[in-house]
Amino acid sequence: MRGDGKFFDTLVDAVEDRLGLITTWESFRDRDVHGGVRLRHVFPAVIMYLFVQQAVLGTVLATYYSPSATDAWASTAYVQDTVTMGWFVRGLHYHGTSVLIVVIGLWLAQMVLHRAYRAPREVTWWAGIGLLGIGLALGLTGNPLPWDQAGYWGIQVELSIAEQTPGGEIIRTLVQGGSEAGNLSILRLYALHIFVLPGAFAGLLWLVSRQRSQHGLPAPDGLSDADAHKATQRYFPAQAFLDVLAMAAVGGLVVAMTMQSHGAELLGPADPTENFQARPEWYFLFLYKLRMFMEGPMEPIATMVIPGAAVTFLVVAPFVDRVAGKVGRFVVLAGMAVLMVGTIGLTAYGIQSDAADEEFQKSVEAAEASALEARAYAKMGVVPLGGPAVFFNDPEYRTKMLYKEHCQGCHALGGVGGDEGPSLEDYSSRQWVSALIRDANTPRFFGNTKMKGEMDAYPEEDLPAEQLDAVVEYLMQLQGDTEVDAALAKKGATLWEDELECNACHEVEPGEEGDGPNLHGHGSQLWVARVIRDSSQGDLFGDYAAMPKFADKLSEDDINALAAFVVKQRGQAPLEVVPAAAAEPAPVAEDPEPGEGAAPESEEGEEPNPEEGDAPQPEETAGEEPAAAADAEVAADAAPEPEPEPAPKAKPKPKAKPKPAAPKADRANGRAVYMKKCKSCHGADGKGQTTFGKKLELASITPMGLSKIKKAVMRGVPGTKMKSYKNKLSAQEIDDVSAFAKSL
Repeated sequence: MRGDGKFFDTLVDAVEDRLGLITTWESFRDRDVHGGVRLRHVFPAVIMYLFVQQAVLGTVLATYYSPSATDAWASTAYVQDTVTMGWFVRGLHYHGTSVLIVVIGLWLAQMVLHRAYRAPREVTWWAGIGLLGIGLALGLTGNPLPWDQAGYWGIQVELSIAEQTPGGEIIRTLVQGGSEAGNLSILRLYALHIFVLPGAFAGLLWLVSRQRSQHGLPAPDGLSDADAHKATQRYFPAQAFLDVLAMAAVGGLVVAMTMQSHGAELLGPADPTENFQARPEWYFLFLYKLRMFMEGPMEPIATMVIPGAAVTFLVVAPFVDRVAGKVGRFVVLAGMAVLMVGTIGLTAYGIQSDAADEEFQKSVEAAEASALEARAYAKMGVVPLGGPAVFFNDPEYRTKMLYKEHCQGCHALGGVGGDEGPSLEDYSSRQWVSALIRDANTPRFFGNTKMKGEMDAYPEEDLPAEQLDAVVEYLMQLQGDTEVDAALAKKGATLWEDELECNACHEVEPGEEGDGPNLHGHGSQLWVARVIRDSSQGDLFGDYAAMPKFADKLSEDDINALAAFVVKQRGQAPLEVVPAAAAEPAPVAEDPEPGEGAAPESEEGEEPNPEEGDAPQPEETAGEEPAAAADAEVAADAAPEPEPEPAPKAKPKPKAKPKPAAPKADRANGRAVYMKKCKSCHGADGKGQTTFGKKLELASITPMGLSKIKKAVMRGVPGTKMKSYKNKLSAQEIDDVSAFAKSL
């Protein structure tokens, strides 16, 4: 055993003789703390701890990271979502930078408070300013490395700020590696982040340690340096305990921040074509917000003059204190207070204003949703094209790109997009339709279109909630919803035609034109596809249409895919795609003029009840005449005349049989047509005293002659909302309704 002990001692002596480890430890342990143990002396130790932790974590991350524009995001996503505890390591590294910057700032403030910047410790003070600058630079160069949307666009904002300084354009070009951010940008940021800046930081830490050893720690308030040197304590164990306690507290804080946020944020891969609302990291947010107050020609004051003055003040603070005495001390304290309050105040203002910015928050939510989608696709594999190509795994990728290119500029979806057209968020759902009926003139719907003001709002006092629900259910039935409450929809149909008089503007029979869009099948995939092809069709938006026609710009497959994408926004499976020809309404043949033997056509469900003589009652068979006599006459007119047999040569040729006279007008049928097509505007008595009649200032039709009434029915009245019914009613129906109107 003694032999073993001698061998161990000999080995220790040999190592000590060559490396001096024990001597170094004893020198470190036994050094004096001038003025005694103080909590304020822990800052350099905490900064050293955080730097070492950042270096170790950065080395671990570097073993997975690939510094290229095509692979940076994918390798980061792999660490974040696949590597065991990778999110935790990345989170510690990310939050460690923020804590490091805060600790250095507090150390500088403590040095000002206790006059630790005065001679002979100016070099320690300047080294602290350098450490703060390098800490900010480490954040600046590290945040873009994942090459996600936040990092990519954040560095654009930060470099645009740097560009306002003298030589800023050169700085931006050197950092980016050219005029645009790309592969060279990542490589240069990576080299700065893992080699240059850490080396400079380590050098300044060594300088701080050397200065503290040479000049000792600053004396406590009320003691001179000479008195402090007399009142000394050994570093170990008391000050060492405080240092370790502070390091443990800061380490616990970093862990807590990492656990709370589940690591560091990772948005979708950088896409230079996106319109991403970028913000710099919180430690540059004060400068970003300062620019907002000095836009235009005054912007260099925010980006160059004020920061330059602040740095100059910090550098010369030791001389101001020494030269000006008490006044200088006051100037230093006041200046430091202004810097800290201004920085903290602008940062808090930036955070609060962004939180209250609804548009920005929607953008953030959309970016986070896109990030979750991208990271899910990344687990399926990333193609060699790089980060954004991960979306190729999305079966709807092409459709979404078409939507962004052709639709997003005018229609909002997911909080992103223009407002020149209706929002497609939850498009045509019950909630969407309800809000539309309440007020279609808001920017969410038609408030920024040519249709603004064309549809009256229906507040609660005009349309109670139960009636609104019924009307919406009826519209869902027209849309083709398979889960409709039939009784409620029937009630809605009655309100639609009788009380609300919506049929004055909106037709519900396929192909019928009105002042507003035909609502048969509205919101369905086929209806939306027709709008995309050409929204200016007569039974859609007509003259109010401002949307480009995509029939000649997109293929049928693309149009149908876009329509299915829009319909999907309300959580419904799209209907079966029908070829374009089938999706278009059948053309309506023009009816011959009266007296030409044309068979009159009635609309489905228009047969009046002869006994009640009131509004038409629905029938199961469309196109039947309301009276049997009319059927006989129509059949006689419609049937082709048989060719006469050739007459014997001996007999004279018979004269041609005259055509039968046109059937007389049927006022009973005319009344049914009038009640369906005309009553909502002109009223049952023809005097125009209805809601729409008064609004449109319609005159009574009772003084008008029959020919004038008939002409108005056939041709419409130019400059008014009276439309032509020539292609919507048969010749017989026009005669019938004209005769009834004349009888009022």
